[in-house]
Amino acid sequence: MKFLEQKTFTYSIRYRLLFLTFAFSLTIGIIISAVSYYAYSSYLKENLIRSTDTNLLFLADFIDSELDNIDQLITYCQQNADIGTFVESNSSDTRKKMNAYEALSDYCMNNASSDYLDRVVISNLAESYIQVVPASNSSAINIAKELPKQTFYETLLDNNYTDYSVGFMVDIFHSGRGGTVVPLLRPITYKFNSNLGGYIFIEVSARLFSDAMSNNHQQDIGNLYLTLGGNSYLYENGSFTIATPAFSSTSDGTTIKESPNARVSVIERKDGSEYYVITEELNHGKCYVSQMIPMDYVYSGLSLFYLLIAFLFVILFFIGILLYHFLGKIINTPVQQIQSRLIQIADGDFSRDTSIEWDHELGDIGKGVNELAANIEELLKTSLEDEKQKRDLEYKVLQSQINPHFLYNTLNSIKWMASIQGATGITDMTTALSRLLKSISKGTKLLIPLSEELSLLQDYFTIQQYRYGGTVTMQTIVDDEALKDCHIIKFTLQPLVENAIFHGIEPKGLPGNITVHLFSISEEDMQIDITDNGVGMTEDVMNRILSDNTVNTSDFFKELGVSNVHQRLQYEYGTEYGITIDSKLGEYTKMSIRIPKQFHATK
Repeated sequence: MKFLEQKTFTYSIRYRLLFLTFAFSLTIGIIISAVSYYAYSSYLKENLIRSTDTNLLFLADFIDSELDNIDQLITYCQQNADIGTFVESNSSDTRKKMNAYEALSDYCMNNASSDYLDRVVISNLAESYIQVVPASNSSAINIAKELPKQTFYETLLDNNYTDYSVGFMVDIFHSGRGGTVVPLLRPITYKFNSNLGGYIFIEVSARLFSDAMSNNHQQDIGNLYLTLGGNSYLYENGSFTIATPAFSSTSDGTTIKESPNARVSVIERKDGSEYYVITEELNHGKCYVSQMIPMDYVYSGLSLFYLLIAFLFVILFFIGILLYHFLGKIINTPVQQIQSRLIQIADGDFSRDTSIEWDHELGDIGKGVNELAANIEELLKTSLEDEKQKRDLEYKVLQSQINPHFLYNTLNSIKWMASIQGATGITDMTTALSRLLKSISKGTKLLIPLSEELSLLQDYFTIQQYRYGGTVTMQTIVDDEALKDCHIIKFTLQPLVENAIFHGIEPKGLPGNITVHLFSISEEDMQIDITDNGVGMTEDVMNRILSDNTVNTSDFFKELGVSNVHQRLQYEYGTEYGITIDSKLGEYTKMSIRIPKQFHATK
């Protein structure tokens, strides 16, 4: 029977080791694979996003620098004196017109972005205009008359910034087949007021944007987009086409730390394909460059990772087999021997077996088993002696309970003798003291009604009043008699009144008064103020008295100091309750107890 039990145990341990070993190896493999997959895929995604964003940032900077040159041209035209004179003349004065043309032509020729200026026109309100235009784009159309008819005229002229939102359009002022341009229109005001005197009209060639995008080094990993206002264009093979389906460059995404203007978002097409969209905002309003990268491009970099994971699981499988045989050798055999020893102990053999005391952790268990066997007999021998000691202790506890009752009975005898002899003071003090001793000796309740606590306080004060010859008085004020039914921790008020007598009134050397005031402060809470007209205390003493762990100097209640009462209140009710102190040196001290209204004791 014992042999069968051992074999069953052995097989159970062996199979459990096999299961746990392979489960552990599989779990480790899954955890490593999951963490590695997450880390590697995150690295690929972040690296792709960062490199794409860096290229887009260079692209945006290039476009911004070219557009800044155009902004400088606009500013020059708005501030140049010859151009301003031509605009303000509001006529076709040939001399003023020539001076303005020469100033405009010289600046356009020297502008760093002159290659992208397909047309620059300045017109006054008299529809007299000058223009600088390459010979291939020259036109006989009266631009000053035709331009105000265009749909974008009012919108661009009224904006407070250079607006590229019209997007690409064919040059409508070219006599033949015009190129693709972006129209810009800015006002020119009079020199001495802000009234409109004319405008500058510029046609920016689409080559400015296509030349910049042709320098992008990652065109092969995803489509490039240019957004001008509400118009989005796909860049392919050096030209732009309207994005289909509509592309938004302003979708919400996670901001990249290295590029505060960039946004990264994920979009899903109707066919279920997902894309990363990295967008870089230009410094010119509502203009963006974006690149859309298929999510499959990111996953394609994980093929090598899958091979590494498969290799990892093969390695973990062989490690699991080796671990199983190793654990079986160092655990199964010692466990069988320890099991056999336990069966012997169960049969009553308490002799020491040194063969199970190996030099490893299981040997420590074997030593413990031998120690257990050696101690069982000793425990049996000492159990009777322990039982005798327990009965002796119970007898001593019973004796300690006799003393308060003996004192109480003795005080009652003294009280009757004093009454017979007419010593009323002794009778009152003895009666008060006997009631206090009786309260201490009877019961173990933590919470008692306030009416009972006030009675105990009155008994204590009766003793002190005789002690001080009636120089200390106490009055109790109860705003609501129902508050007397509330429960409070036993012996809460006495230490505070004792503190008021010994440390407030007695040092003053004059008669004193103590007021105990019970009142409600809310529907849930009440407050008890104990105020004396003694010497008062400083702020340092007030702060120290609630945290002082020294016991009270009273001989009768020497274990109940003010700090002890404060801690008991907070332990019982919570940190929002307890004692607060308000005092003015030389005038008064008020100790306030805040407790919840409990009409039924919980303990």
